[in-house]
Amino acid sequence: MWQAHLALHGQGNNAALPALLVAASSVTVIYKHFTDEQHGDPVKHFLAMIVLQMLPLVFLQMKILACPDPIGMLSRFGTKVLLMHACFLALRVSAWPLLEINNGFFNVLALMLVCMALHWGFQFSCASVPSHLDIGCLLLLAGAGAFCTSLLDMHITEALFLEGTIFTASSYIEILAFVPGVWMVHKSVKKNDDERISEADSAQTQTQAAFFFAFLVPFYIMEDLISAFRVGGEEPLAAVGHVVHFLVLLDFACFLLSHIYNPDKVQGSFLRWLPGLSQNQLWV
Repeated sequence: MWQAHLALHGQGNNAALPALLVAASSVTVIYKHFTDEQHGDPVKHFLAMIVLQMLPLVFLQMKILACPDPIGMLSRFGTKVLLMHACFLALRVSAWPLLEINNGFFNVLALMLVCMALHWGFQFSCASVPSHLDIGCLLLLAGAGAFCTSLLDMHITEALFLEGTIFTASSYIEILAFVPGVWMVHKSVKKNDDERISEADSAQTQTQAAFFFAFLVPFYIMEDLISAFRVGGEEPLAAVGHVVHFLVLLDFACFLLSHIYNPDKVQGSFLRWLPGLSQNQLWV
C-alpha cells in the first residue's frame, strides 16, 4: 500500500490525483448541462452533488498533507465524520416506512456498523455528546437547506413535500459528512503552525483507522460501486460519477493507511521480533 501511495502521489504527497478526479467529474456536469435540454435534469443535479461531496474529502486530504503528523489527525476528526454518517443513516432508517432511500436493509446494517465503529473504535458514548454539538449546527443547516429546496421546487406536490425534504436532507448531510474533518484539521494546522503535533499512540491509532475504514470502504462500495452497476445501463454518466467518487474515497483511505503502515514506522517492531535480520534484509 505504501508503494502504491508513492506511485500515485510521489514523495511529495501531492494531491494531484484526487484533484484530477474532481475535475473530471466537473467536466461531466458541464457536458450534461450543455447537451441536455431537459429542465431540472436529475442526472445533472446528481453529478453536481457528487462533485460537492468530493470537494471536502479532497480538501481534507490536502490539509492533512500540511500536518507534521497526519495520522494523529484521524483521532481528531474521525468521531465527527462517523457521527455525520450515523445521522443521515438514522434519518434513512427512521423514514423507511414512508420512503426507502437506496436499500432499506443495507441502511440498517450500515447504521449498526457505524455505531460499532464509534463505540469500539473511538470510545464514543452519550457522555461524549456535548463535545460534538457543532455537528448539530451542520444538521440544522442541511435540514434548512432541504426544506428550502423543496419549497422552491415548483413541480412537487403537497403529498410529496415531506418525502422530498427527507430525501434531500439525507443527501445534504452526506455531502457535509467530511466538513467537520476539514474544520478540525484546519484549526489544528493553524494552531500548530510552528509545532509538530504530538504523535498518537500507535496501537490506538491503528485501531481507530481499522474501525474507521472498515465502515467507510464497505459502505461506499455499496453506495457507489453497486449503485453504478445498477444504473450503468440507463445512465452511464451517473455510473461514472459513482465510480469517481469511490476512487476519491479509496485514494483517501490508501493515503492514511499507507502512513499508518509506513515501513519506516513498523520496521522497528518487525526487527524486535526478528533480531537475526538486518533492516536491508527485512525489506528486500
